[in-house]
Amino acid sequence: MISALTFLAGSLAAYGLAERVEIAFLVPFAAGNFVYIALADLLPEISTARELTDRLIHMARFVLGLGLLLAVAAAT
Repeated sequence: MISALTFLAGSLAAYGLAERVEIAFLVPFAAGNFVYIALADLLPEISTARELTDRLIHMARFVLGLGLLLAVAAAT
């Protein structure tokens, strides 16, 4: 719950500093946080997969997702 409160503080700070400071660097930082949260949520599921094929499927899906992110970033 305490980590959720940092969202409010960070968003208010970014909003207040947006006119004086370039905040474009925050977008990749936020994206990295979302990837971290997704991995932290998926890691128990991956580590409990018994079969090697299940683990490879999870890894392939993750790599595909990263590839899609890179393709979208390159297209813009």
